[in-house]
Amino acid sequence: GRWSLPRDQAASPRVPRVVCLGLAASAARAMVSSQGLPVTEEVEARRLENAVWRLWRKDSSPDVGVTGEDSRRLKDTIGVQINFPAIRFPRAAPCDYDDLPTFPIRPNFASFKNRLRPASECVVFDGCPEDPYHPSNTPIYQTSTFVQPSASEFGSYDYTRSGNPTRTAFEKHVAMLEHAAAAFAFASGMAALHTVTRLLSAGDVVLANEDIYGGMHRLLTQDCSNSLIGVEFVDTTDIEAVRRAMTPKVKLLHLESPSNPRMRITDIRAMVTLAHSHGILVSVDSTMMPPVLCKPLTLGVDIVVHSATKFFSGHADCTGGLVCVREPGLAHRVAFLQNAEGTALAPFECFLFLRGIKTMFLRVERSQENALKVAEFLMKHPRIKQVMFPGKGGCDTRSLAIHRSQCSGPGSVLSFTTGSTKFSRRLLDACRIFKITVSFGSVNSLGEMPCTMSHASIPAEKRTLPDDLVRLSIGIEDAADLIADLDHGLKVAAEEREPVDDDAYDSKFEDLPIVPSLSPPVAHNAPVTISNGTKHVHNDKVEDEVEAKMLENTREERLASLEARQSALLTIAAVSASGAGLVVLALVLRSLRRTTS
Repeated sequence: GRWSLPRDQAASPRVPRVVCLGLAASAARAMVSSQGLPVTEEVEARRLENAVWRLWRKDSSPDVGVTGEDSRRLKDTIGVQINFPAIRFPRAAPCDYDDLPTFPIRPNFASFKNRLRPASECVVFDGCPEDPYHPSNTPIYQTSTFVQPSASEFGSYDYTRSGNPTRTAFEKHVAMLEHAAAAFAFASGMAALHTVTRLLSAGDVVLANEDIYGGMHRLLTQDCSNSLIGVEFVDTTDIEAVRRAMTPKVKLLHLESPSNPRMRITDIRAMVTLAHSHGILVSVDSTMMPPVLCKPLTLGVDIVVHSATKFFSGHADCTGGLVCVREPGLAHRVAFLQNAEGTALAPFECFLFLRGIKTMFLRVERSQENALKVAEFLMKHPRIKQVMFPGKGGCDTRSLAIHRSQCSGPGSVLSFTTGSTKFSRRLLDACRIFKITVSFGSVNSLGEMPCTMSHASIPAEKRTLPDDLVRLSIGIEDAADLIADLDHGLKVAAEEREPVDDDAYDSKFEDLPIVPSLSPPVAHNAPVTISNGTKHVHNDKVEDEVEAKMLENTREERLASLEARQSALLTIAAVSASGAGLVVLALVLRSLRRTTS
């Protein structure tokens, strides 16, 4: 369809600006002419998407998407700004309902050049610039429906499954960070991955790297087969192996770099060049490398997926997934699936993720610093056989060079082997700071054994990882405390010391005195002794007598209450069949209340 805007409406601030979508150019002219308004030249939707945000509230700055004559035409057509919430979508004939966009209008950030540095672009973002109250944080639009402007028009939002202002704000911020044409938020990382597979048709084949997240392996092997979609696993670190695996049926190449959990590095640029030469889409699960470290779309990737549960949240308090696309065509298809299948993220979780993004750079930076120190400690420890980490010593020189060419840091996840499954289990069980749990990217340090936890869904005969492998997610605690905790675990696993059974890390603090104190009052004539300048009152006999009396009174009260309840129940049972049952019941309940009180 085309967008059209009458010139007189653009010129006059007193007349509401209207942008019509979903109409062919001829239909737009007919509609505008029938209303007695002058017809101006139409502007293609994608060009407007690319240009509006750059022209909006910009007095003078280099325009990335539109220059020269195009810029003048856009300004003449839409003015220097556009009120996105005022956009209307006519639903009367000849507009086809299926031509209407299934997601709210937003800027296309594919060619956006942010002049801010990574730490700033996580913070400097207004999620609701059109809000008349100008809140400093994006509000939570906790509503399922939105009132429409009239019975013959759709507003910007109608139903939260299709779109919600809080979700739009989150998706816009993610798209800006990823340099995406559009980003879409889903209820979980698996919902996001499933949506990517829904871009395929029966008979298509997915090529995936052999060292892959267990949930994605299960999705490809046990779910996609029901849609007659095939899957082939290949070592994506070997470009020739990937080349040999490409057939006319392959429509999607799915990558992880670093892979989860063996931290293997794939040359993303080389894979993109190879796949695109065969007309194959490339998707990357970049959960381990958030956009402050890597932007795969700028490397030529078509689709980027994140489990936002990890680094976008950073606090392990909400679940979500993201799909970011480079081309508007893919954006429309993903938006359709998000709306049609009802997998979109709820407003409250979107708010939590918007808050999490603000600290993402700081969290990732601190976690990386700690991870480098932990990796160095493990590499030097005699009990550790191999450390897998995209940093110095954690992978071969070639892989490290590739990783550094496409990412700005090693991240905060690492894996290692010990040579013994039993040793690895004892090590994790003995750790007190590292929480034994799946997932990663939290401010807390986490540890797990993938073969029995995050990757347990992969059959043993198909797994490419050793049983003794341990995966650590390094948090923002003090690195010295983390290393001390691992050292303690290693010594316990090696039976060099017994595990320390204390409450220093369980947050119960049972060895501390309680407040308020429940000790009985001390008699005035109790003897007093003085030591180190402090008075100590002792009267063991009085204390023992008071405590015994308190226990006796408590026991008697409980027995009396129990007898009263039993008596009441017997009375109710005896008279329930008689006509006076309700009256007796009321009297018994009144008596019961007096007794128990």
